[in-house]
Amino acid sequence: MKKIIGASIIFSLVFSTSAEVKAEWLKDQQGKWVYYENISNQLSYGNNKLVVQPIKLPQYYQADARWGDKRYGISNLRITGCVPTSLAMVISGLVKDVTPVQVADYIYDTTLEMNTTFMGTSSIGACDAITYWGLRYQVIASKEDLIAALKDGKIVYGAVGHGLFVKGYSTHAIILSGYDHGKTKAIDPDNMEKTNRWYSVDDIWNERSLELEDNAVGGPFMAVYK
Repeated sequence: MKKIIGASIIFSLVFSTSAEVKAEWLKDQQGKWVYYENISNQLSYGNNKLVVQPIKLPQYYQADARWGDKRYGISNLRITGCVPTSLAMVISGLVKDVTPVQVADYIYDTTLEMNTTFMGTSSIGACDAITYWGLRYQVIASKEDLIAALKDGKIVYGAVGHGLFVKGYSTHAIILSGYDHGKTKAIDPDNMEKTNRWYSVDDIWNERSLELEDNAVGGPFMAVYK
């Protein structure tokens, strides 16, 4: 997620086809090379289910009075906490109960991927937190990948731009789960009126973030699973 355009992250991507992006060695903001792998070939495209129930997750809000004003670098959770808040919901649903503060502490204390040269958390920071809590992820390189992941019953973390969830030029992290005739259920860590509602997969994919920080591992959407 990104609030303001900042310094670039240098990264290397290998493009095999227009529908598949394989992220290999990426340089984080500390100048350290880290290997990230896109394993989208593990998605099941043979799943023809029209309805898949969403996974039950807790609802956290980044502006919660318990942590909204906690500051990290150049901002706080209320303003730029959508990534750690979204990931806290996923980790709590799949592994163990954690708070947005615990996730934000980990990302901020162990990387330079949160509220440093830009406001928000990059996808590299998100992936670091996902793997730290023992989960795996798949970079989603196409709308077909997204639908396949949802039909497989996977939770999808995603960064979106202007549209359904964002007004203006910032980007925002949300969680997707379930599939029902072309729609998916979105959990928004910032808006009570928009969270836990069903939205068109086409619309969400068309509004995916194109910002560099959100795409640093090969795409702004990732399936997350055990």
